Amino acid sequence: MGKRKTVWPTDREIRLRFILFAVIDAASVQGVASEVLIPAHKLLRDAPTEAQLCDTLADILATDEMYGFRFPVGSDADDLMQTLEWSGKRGSDKSP
Repeated sequence: MGKRKTVWPTDREIRLRFILFAVIDAASVQGVASEVLIPAHKLLRDAPTEAQLCDTLADILATDEMYGFRFPVGSDADDLMQTLEWSGKRGSDKSP
């Protein structure tokens, strides 16, 4: 029986996990529905892909309670979120 290779998360995935944790915390204070937050919290216990983390962040940030939420300007979290937002808009500009 061969050894299984351990696949470690990338730095970006680790940062996204911390960002998701912070967003879940802020969203719970803002009163976001548990139907949105519980699956997000469960995702953190698994080995989510970058796409799953981004989708979950987008789901939480799309709620009315999180309208206008932003990390402090110039923080690493804000820079990463701006990069994700820009790449998401760029990807949505493509024609089918």
